[in-house]
Amino acid sequence: MKNLIKIVTATLFLMGMVSCDFLDVVPKDTPTLEHVFSNRSVTEKFLRTCYSHLPDPTDPLYYPTYFTSRDEFDWGLEERAGRSVAGQIASGYQNTNDPYQNYWSGRQGGDNLYTAIRDCNTFLENIYTPQDIEASERVRWIAEVKFLKAYYHFFLMELYGPIVLAKDNFPLDASGETVRLYREPVDECVDYIVELLDEAISDLPLTLPDPASEQGRISQTIALAVKAKVLTWAASPLFNGNTDYKGWIDSRGKQLISDTPDPSKWERAATAIKNAIDTCHLAGLKLYDFNKYATANCYNMNDTLVQLMTIRKAITEDVEKNTGVIWATQETFAGGKGGSNSLGFSVLGDMLRMLFPYLYAQDQRSYVNYYYASWHMSELFYTNNGVPMDEDKNFDYSDRYGLQMATPGDKHESYIATGETTVKMHFNREPRFYADLGFDRGYFELATTTNNGGASFNPFFKMRPGEVKGENKIVGYTPKKIIPFESSCSQGDDNKSYTPYDYRFPLIRLSDLYLLYSEALNEVKGTPDDEVYYWIDEVRKHAGLKGVVESWRSTSTNPNKPSTKNGMREIIQKERLIELAFEGQRFWDVRRWKIADKYWTLTPTKWSDSKVAEEYYVPVKYAPTRQVTFKDYLYPLRNYDIRVNTNLVQTYGWQ
Repeated sequence: MKNLIKIVTATLFLMGMVSCDFLDVVPKDTPTLEHVFSNRSVTEKFLRTCYSHLPDPTDPLYYPTYFTSRDEFDWGLEERAGRSVAGQIASGYQNTNDPYQNYWSGRQGGDNLYTAIRDCNTFLENIYTPQDIEASERVRWIAEVKFLKAYYHFFLMELYGPIVLAKDNFPLDASGETVRLYREPVDECVDYIVELLDEAISDLPLTLPDPASEQGRISQTIALAVKAKVLTWAASPLFNGNTDYKGWIDSRGKQLISDTPDPSKWERAATAIKNAIDTCHLAGLKLYDFNKYATANCYNMNDTLVQLMTIRKAITEDVEKNTGVIWATQETFAGGKGGSNSLGFSVLGDMLRMLFPYLYAQDQRSYVNYYYASWHMSELFYTNNGVPMDEDKNFDYSDRYGLQMATPGDKHESYIATGETTVKMHFNREPRFYADLGFDRGYFELATTTNNGGASFNPFFKMRPGEVKGENKIVGYTPKKIIPFESSCSQGDDNKSYTPYDYRFPLIRLSDLYLLYSEALNEVKGTPDDEVYYWIDEVRKHAGLKGVVESWRSTSTNPNKPSTKNGMREIIQKERLIELAFEGQRFWDVRRWKIADKYWTLTPTKWSDSKVAEEYYVPVKYAPTRQVTFKDYLYPLRNYDIRVNTNLVQTYGWQ
């Protein structure tokens, strides 16, 4: 009888150690492979184990995309978040002795994804043992696990670049040298990941047969979307012709990241992205339309508010109704999921609670608020003319911090409280600004803050000192976009008066693919053309904006910008940063574009501590500027792992 402990794990051939933690992934009373794969029921549990390793994108301090930089989310002056593993990375304290968010060997807030790959290998090696599984179901399960194995490799590649390819579990009698594997060149990693995905795609269902019970399971659309992303990463500047890594050569003499750009990689990516888009359309996916799913709470909303809801609920709508979401988390994103950590407060389940803003006066606060949108996000979004603030010839950019009062009957009455004074740059902005950000004197639309079916909302934000508790820690903005409209709060002192609304957080949306396709086409073509414009314009139309060419021609100080490859590249990148804001995509994009030094070096900023409006709207830098070099684009390995497996080389720049 084979004992599970006798399986040599991925941890062994990466670190030179035998791991004996197998019994934690199957029921405690089933320690043998014979039992784990003895029948359909227990095998299905092991299938769920393979899924269970998916990194949690709603975990703000341990998932890489939120607080490892302070350019999108920020914690203000909340010291506990700053002491977290993400806060340490954002402060420039990443290290090789015990790296933060270590997804390679599973330490400091990162789960060991080679354990996940080991479980996938174990499943694939033994799936033919149980005899009571229908042939079609077995084929589907194999395809799902091949996808998961590919995705875990991809996630590691995004963080570390060249990785070990854990293609199989080694037998117990494998020699020490056999199990000491190398980090493989990124191009080889990409080819292997794509090979696994291609093997899986044809055996996956186009759509989930039973969406109500199978949410989070893998379909063809998901696998094709991930393949598109893998090949986009391969084509992007971080991995395609990056001369910073010219000297990164291992002991075999292999260069791990090519320093020679290969334009054909963009062609390969474009083909994959278009295939993914076409398949999504075939499966009935299209950009979300709020009008089709408006509830009884929204029947009086005007067109302006309907547009805001279309943007917000493209993220938070029930996934079974949301035609714009390709892949979402298995678990719902709401308060109560997960537990507390060493910081002394619940993190895993309370991210939404901690982002939820103060809506009521200081002595009537009813919920916690620890996290914020970075102050710099307020300057990211376009004007209402669909171009950047500093390019709009009709926008007074130099006086954007001046004051303006919202007057009765003006076009901003759905956004800003009438009779209130706020900064000028809160006026005349695009719909995504108002849908994505909560700001001083702006409304925060919730089902419980309207009493007339959405015709109007109350209260509005008051963020100045003396108006809310914790004002010295507040940056000035909150990410409204990911807070569901259906969340409820009430005026009072009881902390339980805030009730979150469960939803599954999107991992990939259709608009993401549209923008990727514009990006890839722009890189492939010598000059941008109508096909390049079409896909980005579809996203802009969904956000209530005119097309790129029309917007730049009519209002930009640089009207020809969309007509050049470099100009269009900049436009597409900014469009992605805006459209996918607060969705866990920015971190990956700025790295693959190799422009993190532009954003991660933004000095943490907030509005001042003055109670007087004229003095409040003064940008104040309150924390040191982070220094960023090329080494910060990829995570380091733990020195101990390299000592154990001498065939591994440290991530370049971290030696």
